[in-house]
This record gives sequence, C-alpha cells and structure tokens, in this order.
Amino acid sequence: MARLGLRRHRAPVVEVSTARRWQTGARNVVDAIAPSAIEESRTHVAVDARLSRVLALTEYPRHVSPNWLGRVIDFDEPLDLSMHIEPMESADVIRMLTHRLVELQSSRMLDARGGRIASAEREIAYEDVERLRETLERGDERVFSTSLYLRLHAATAAQLDDATARMEGVFGGMMAETRTALFEMLPGLLSCLPGGQDYLGRRRNLDTSSVATMIPFTSSHLAVERGLLYGENVHNHSLVIFDPFGPDQENANKVVFAKSGAGKSYACKVEALRALLLGIEFLVIDPEDEYARICEAVGGQMVRLSGASAHHINPFDLPRPDDDERDGLAERVLVLQGLLGLMLADAGTSLGQRERAVLDTALYETYRNAGITDDRATHGRPPPVLGDLLGMLRAANEPYGLADRLQRFVDGSLGRVFAQRTSASLDRPFVVFNVRDLEEELRPIATYLIADHVWREVQNRPRPRVLLIDEAWSLMRYPEGARFIAQMARQARKRWLGLTTVTQDVQDFLGSAEGHTVLANSSVQLLMRQDSSTIATVADTFRLSREEQEFLLACNRGEGLFLARGNHIALRVEASPLEHALATTNPAETAGTIGTEPDDGD
Repeated sequence: MARLGLRRHRAPVVEVSTARRWQTGARNVVDAIAPSAIEESRTHVAVDARLSRVLALTEYPRHVSPNWLGRVIDFDEPLDLSMHIEPMESADVIRMLTHRLVELQSSRMLDARGGRIASAEREIAYEDVERLRETLERGDERVFSTSLYLRLHAATAAQLDDATARMEGVFGGMMAETRTALFEMLPGLLSCLPGGQDYLGRRRNLDTSSVATMIPFTSSHLAVERGLLYGENVHNHSLVIFDPFGPDQENANKVVFAKSGAGKSYACKVEALRALLLGIEFLVIDPEDEYARICEAVGGQMVRLSGASAHHINPFDLPRPDDDERDGLAERVLVLQGLLGLMLADAGTSLGQRERAVLDTALYETYRNAGITDDRATHGRPPPVLGDLLGMLRAANEPYGLADRLQRFVDGSLGRVFAQRTSASLDRPFVVFNVRDLEEELRPIATYLIADHVWREVQNRPRPRVLLIDEAWSLMRYPEGARFIAQMARQARKRWLGLTTVTQDVQDFLGSAEGHTVLANSSVQLLMRQDSSTIATVADTFRLSREEQEFLLACNRGEGLFLARGNHIALRVEASPLEHALATTNPAETAGTIGTEPDDGD
C-alpha cells in the first residue's frame, strides 16, 4: 500500500514536469521579441550589442507653440519618444493650488512689511497658480502628471555621444533641458517600451493646453500609395511620394523658385523621367538645350524653333470643333491679340485700345478671307498665316504703323519661325521645344506661341500632361504674357494639364498680380536654395519660419522645401545612376571624363 501510495503521489509530478518541458520547447511571443542579452552601464544600455541612451526632459520651455516637438520628431537619427500622461483629480489639485496661493501671499505680505522689493519670480509664480486654479474651477482645463523620455540609438559610443550632444542642442534652442538617466538606463529602457509604464518618474505637472502642444499633430512625412517619387526627407529619410493628378488635389500646377545653380532643372528632369513611367506626358519649353539627352533616351520629340529649323507653329490654327458651346474663333482672336501685343508693343508696355481695335478687325477679316467664320463647320478649313494678316493691315492703310512693325516677323529668317504653317505635332509622350537658337527678345514670343499650341492640343485630346516652362519670368515680365500664363494656370485642371513654372527671378515673377495668380493656382511649390536678397520676399509669400529660411539659405544643391497639402518638407532629390547621367549638366560628366557620382547641377 505504501508503494501504491508513492506511485499515486509521483504521477502528477511527472505530468507537471512534462507540461513544463512542453512549454519550454514551444515558441511563443516572448521568444520572438526578447533580446539575446542586455548589458547595462552607467551611461547607456546595450541590447543585442546595439547601444541606447535614455534622456529625460526635465526643464520645459515657458512659451511654446503647437507641435513644438516636431523638430525632435524629425531628428536625423533613429530615436524612440515616449510620453506618459496621467490625469489628476481637479478637486485635489485645486485644494493644493489654494494652499500654494496662501503660501505665496504670505511671503508677499512679509516682504511688504519689511519694505523689501517683491520677488519677480514669486510674482510670476503667483499669477500662474492663480490663473491655473481659475481655469480648473471653471472646468476649462485639467492637470496631468506628464513625463517625456527619449531613447537614442547608435552602433558605437562615439556616435551615441554625438547624437546626444545634438539632441541637447535641439532642446537648448527651444529653452528646454534634458538629462541623461545616469545609472538608471534599464528603468529608462523599460519606460520607453510600448507597455506604458513609467519606471523613471521624471514627472512634471502640466495643464491641458500645455500637454496638447506636445502632441505632434503635423508631420513632415508625405507619401501616397501611387505617385511620383520626388526624393527623400532630409530630416527623417522618409520617401516623398506625391501624385499631382490625385483625386484629392485641387490642381496639378507647380511653381519652382531657386537661384542659379541650386539644382532646379536637375529636379525637374528627374521628375519628368519618373512621370513617364506613370503614363504622364511631359512637354518642356527649354531655353538652354538641357533636355536633349533625356529626349533622345526616351524616344521623345525635339521641336527646334529657329530661322534654320524645319519646325514651325502657326498661331492661326483653330482648335478642333467639339460639342460644347465655346466660340473657338473668338478665343483664337483673343489669343492672337496677346501674341501680337508681345510682337508689336514696346518692351514693358501694351498696345493701345485703338491699335487693338484695328487688329481685332483685321484678324476677323483675315479669317473671313480664308473661308472661316463664326460657323463652327468652317473651322476645319486651312487657317491663314501671319503673312495674310500683314497683307490685310497693308490694305487697310492703318495709321499706327502696325504693318511696319509686323513686317520683320513675316519676311526674312523670322518668317520661317512665325509665318509658316504648323509642322510640329505632339504625338509622343515626351516633347521638348528648344528655343535656344532664338534671340533673347524673341524667346518670350516663342514661349507664348508654344504654350498656346500646347493649350490647343490639350483641348483637343485631354489626358494627363505636364507643361514645364523653364525661366518663366522671361514671359511673365510682359503684361500680355503674364495674363496668358495666369489664365492657363486657372483653367489647366479642367483640361487634365499640370502647369509647372520654373524661375530664378522670384521678385520679377511675384511683382505682378498675374504672378500671384499663378502661385495661388499652384497646389505644389518647390523652393530650393535662395539668395539673401530674395529670401525676405520668399519668406513673406510662403510664410516660412526662421528655421526654414535658414535652411533655404544654406541647403546643398538638389535640396529644398516641398510645399504640398499644408506640409513643409525639407526635400533632397535623389537620382539613380541612370537618371543622374541623363539629368546632370556637369561638363566633366557629360563629356565622360569622370564617373557618375551624383552632382546636382542646375
């Protein structure tokens, strides 16, 4: 019986031991997340040989703005930020605040009796306590016991010291102070884990409004599921992916402001290459022959406008008749009035009312002689050319000398540019209009002519397109050109077009009402390195903070601020070796004398 009893007693022991062995041999969550080893020292803790250091926020700034911790969130080193917020009973807090007020008041009375000057620090404390107690009694605020910890990561102790010094500098610039959790690294590590337990206890009592400013409501992260990769975030190295034709976008227009050599053309070339991959057609007005290599590489179409070129654009071409109620002839006459204003008016001026009236009559008569009237059935007939208008002005014997001024654009080499029938088509997804060989005074006219030609095409065949006007300020400085670009910016969204204006002369661009119209109708702005003479205008226009202004003055080539959806993102344009080889303008690289290490040229 004793042996039987012994056996009965041992059976459960064997059964429990088996269960324990089974649990030991089974994989669970602890095995998946537990590190192989943790080593704690005075200044850091090593988790699987990866060093960490915990900092506690001990001194808070007196005056802050919402999202004042955004600079910490965007710190360019990996970190964990842990906030512990615990509400306190308002009745108990009011009672303690009342007791504190009594103490401060008693101290004030003693100083008054002794004839001593009141302590400024005590007076400020008295006002703060009184204000907080009043808001608590009204129920407008609550008090929270709050703590904030930062866990920095690095591979070596030297890197950890460097990250700590820079982080302390960030908080020092905000009039705050952090302290390293010396000899308490393990409790600090546990306080930064998602368990929500505060083992350090570095607490501070804050009201609701103060706590709310600590929560990062905004972020410099911008990425969508499908869009263009514009580059990476300078601060947190996240990808900046944005869809200019997204359904939630007001329009696909963009402005690019930068000084010479900042990398604006480089950024636009990289964007063009990536837009083609998404089926977005790209059309470029190129004044410096910078897009030739890209055009050749992607099988694009190069349209050169010059006296010796075989490419021509007839400004009298009418849009294809459609089913809407638009008066195509009247719209064409208005556009021609703008083009002729650029051709015939003195620099910086516009044609007078009488001159415009003469041109209006002559334009309608020119179309009528070609068999084109208000009847849309006649709009498919061959249109007239600029020489026909010149003949009409000569026959009218007008007194303003318009025919004499128009003569140079009809005869000679200029006649091959502006007075021939259209021989340039937009039948490829990448088209470059090269105006480098034109004289400086003729480039605004050619830009106007090209933009108008593109506008007719997007009216006839709408699909996702981007029209990039490089050095747009050269056209914006003329009243007629500025009005045309502003109108295009307002109406581009309806025609599935994104208008990108690139300029280095910010003050000239924004010096007119039309320039501000273009800016107001551009959902995306890219600001790259600025000059000290223009930064004030840019900062006032885009409401930039002091830190953003300093960034634009000192940023490297290929870096800038990407403004979209209310975000101000410090962007760095990153190109693949192939993209860089096609986009760079570095003479040494284009000549093939050095490697293809990226150099963000303009």
